[in-house]
Amino acid sequence: MKKSVLVGNGINIQFGGYTNYSGQAIMQRVINNIANGKYNPLVNYEISQDEMLGILERLVDIINRVKRGQLTQYADGLFFIMEMERIKRTYPDNSTITSVFLEDYFLAAEIFTNKYKETDGEEKSEFYRKSIFDFLHYIIVDGIYNDGLINEIQKNYSRKMESFLKKYDNIFTVNYDYNLERFLADQKNIYHLHGEFDKLAPEYENADGLIDELQHVYSNSIMSWSWLDKYGGLTETPLAQDYNKFCSISGVLEIIGLAPANDEHLFIAINNNPSITHIVYYYYDENDISEIPHHIKKSVSFKKVQNLWGDLSDTEG
Repeated sequence: MKKSVLVGNGINIQFGGYTNYSGQAIMQRVINNIANGKYNPLVNYEISQDEMLGILERLVDIINRVKRGQLTQYADGLFFIMEMERIKRTYPDNSTITSVFLEDYFLAAEIFTNKYKETDGEEKSEFYRKSIFDFLHYIIVDGIYNDGLINEIQKNYSRKMESFLKKYDNIFTVNYDYNLERFLADQKNIYHLHGEFDKLAPEYENADGLIDELQHVYSNSIMSWSWLDKYGGLTETPLAQDYNKFCSISGVLEIIGLAPANDEHLFIAINNNPSITHIVYYYYDENDISEIPHHIKKSVSFKKVQNLWGDLSDTEG
């Protein structure tokens, strides 16, 4: 029976450190970068550093209001409602800039622009939405990139990781980095479902004025709460090919380091694929065991990811 694996940011947190690659660490890096003026060129010096932080704080306030059951009138469609319900189920009463899930910033931004759609009109509302989305994409992708250090994480992989990863027929990742490729130099079965740091998004391929030291923020890295934003516009692109490969797998799929948030498009693909016979979900938080059935409607067994990392450790004992 074929076996595939889908990995998320949890593998980077495990081998790169929670203090470097958790969502909290990434957003703290964003805050520091804003304070240092790193993103001023990205906004053509038209927005102050205080205003940039103010945008994030405003979006956090929206998340807190969603948690309290407010703003549902601005949900645009079933998937929107599902994501708002997830926030109500899983979020604490009061979030901060560093505690909001990265892609939920985009959900909050869409709620914000939907609030003014009636007065702004469809065209202006979409302009504001794209402007905020672009800003969030730039700064969060840069926070993840960590000045390129993210691609060095594979140097910390344990020796046992090689045989562990090579047992899979297909390796899918939602990460933008190249740790898997660099670690498994001869592997050809690694697929990036959400893009790669070194590949420009189509809209930037012939663009002028890109900032050389921030090329990665113009990459085809996909970041959004919505599966339509992630895959709705794809046709015959490398991303579409990787996603189509994911939709056609068979046998057992193991999921490691992927939180049950914001990737509903992948769960839908799993649910719609009758050839996937079983899911093994490696959970970090006990709450994931009760949350996953809201997303995956297949046979699922749960394993504690901490035990997996212990088994793969080079330390005996």
